Amino acid sequence: MNLAEFKRKLMTDPHSRDPEFLAAREKDEEFARLAEKSAKFEDRLKKALDVPVPDKLAEDILLRQSMESSSSKRRMPVFLATAAAMVLAVGVGIFVMFDSEVPGHQDLAEYLAWHWDLDGPEAVAASLHQPSEADQIQRVFSDLGVHVEHELMETIRLAKFCPTPDGRGAHAVLETDEGPVTMFYMPRSQAPDAPRKVSLPDGMEGWLINMERGSMALIADTGRDARDLADEIQRQLSFTPGSDL
Repeated sequence: MNLAEFKRKLMTDPHSRDPEFLAAREKDEEFARLAEKSAKFEDRLKKALDVPVPDKLAEDILLRQSMESSSSKRRMPVFLATAAAMVLAVGVGIFVMFDSEVPGHQDLAEYLAWHWDLDGPEAVAASLHQPSEADQIQRVFSDLGVHVEHELMETIRLAKFCPTPDGRGAHAVLETDEGPVTMFYMPRSQAPDAPRKVSLPDGMEGWLINMERGSMALIADTGRDARDLADEIQRQLSFTPGSDL
């Protein structure tokens, strides 16, 4: 099992008992590091969702509903509110927007390596297990002044705001016939040497291009034809005139 196959298995079935998968975990330090990183993510997610259901919950809900007056506001049951808060905490910390300052980088290639290592594999896993709602995907891009054509929108499984060297950008995961592809959109940053290929950790490879407004990078397994895919995606993106970022 090569590194790309191992990563796909981690994303789709991290608890697999497949002998080849288990043997690969002991193959070298890189495989072991990825497995440990995946396990930590799964543990954080499990803890966020593992909220016990109180005894007599059904009876309490029925009683609450019967006592509500027409003018009173409905309140979320305590255990649901707790679960929602915990999931939100995980979401804010991992999937929505990192408040940590982007380290200084000489060029966008270094930023892409930093960003992928920050949450790239976790976002891909989240796109499989907790995909974004269509409204959230639309809001992320529209807030950045980007219109996404319907065909491309149908392939996006996760979208969130993310930090870039020059402010807020978008981090998305697309579903393709050859597996997930990560897209970073940086609305205020351009690379003087784009288009160019970028080597990244975990055996991944990026393709960086400049756009009418800002730049975009696609991250995929080494060997994927990210250049042609980037051209196709660019044709399905347009920019809102006069939008204020």
